[in-house]
Amino acid sequence: MSPPRRSRRWPAAAALAAGLAALHLVLLDALNRPPVAGRTVSPVAGVVLVPVAQPLPPPAEPRPRRVAPRALDPAAVLAPPPLYAVQLPPPQQLRWQRRRGEAEDELRLDFEHDAAGYRLELADGAGDGWASRGTVGVHGLEPERLVERRRQRDVRAANFRRELGRISFSGGAGEQPLQPGAQDRLSWLLQLAGVVAAAPQRFGPGAAVELFVAGARGDAGWRRFEVRGVEPLALPAGPVLAALRLESAAQRPYEPALEVWLDPARGWLPVRWRSRVAETGAEADHRLLAAGS
Repeated sequence: MSPPRRSRRWPAAAALAAGLAALHLVLLDALNRPPVAGRTVSPVAGVVLVPVAQPLPPPAEPRPRRVAPRALDPAAVLAPPPLYAVQLPPPQQLRWQRRRGEAEDELRLDFEHDAAGYRLELADGAGDGWASRGTVGVHGLEPERLVERRRQRDVRAANFRRELGRISFSGGAGEQPLQPGAQDRLSWLLQLAGVVAAAPQRFGPGAAVELFVAGARGDAGWRRFEVRGVEPLALPAGPVLAALRLESAAQRPYEPALEVWLDPARGWLPVRWRSRVAETGAEADHRLLAAGS
């Protein structure tokens, strides 16, 4: 008899068993590994599942911060321009002795006013000086035109255009806003006297008068005349026992510092005034020679 034949199914069965055992080991290894961020391990050996990136939601808009309103600083709030009651001196002519360094001459100031307006002229013997004209309102002099004269000829002018709220200057010197109560380079002297005369009790040491003053050359700005005290004066027109002295410091380069003395015995007329430019040392001192209507 021939030997029995081995069945062919055994090798196939053995290979299948070995494959199942290997798959089992792979699955156990995969399950025992720590997870990797962003990956998912499939139970099927060798397959790694990567999740599809989802669009991020739009960032939330920040809420606007609520800021409490700041309280206004009282010092930062601009006060309205000052206006004053005014008692003008009567129409009259004043004569002044003017000293500039070693030189000395005489000036004449003519002041006229009535219901129709006012006229002021200040000139030396050669005709050099200033002329101012305008109206008289509730708050005193209201200039309309200032003229600078040389040898009796008008060389420069400032026009107070109240209907437009502007001050214009000749010679292409531009314009300036017209401030309430504005004065010109000549009218301020009588306006200051009228402000003090209207309420002299208010002008003790430290009190002040603020005036907007414009010249004929495009110069304009606020001037603060502060009371410095009372002092006696010896003048060509006679002694003054207790003149009220006011001082206005220069605010800009080449602007003159001013000093004014008012005499209560003469209705607060200016009996002396002095100007000085610090940058050049130029000084002019005016002392009353005589006053009359």
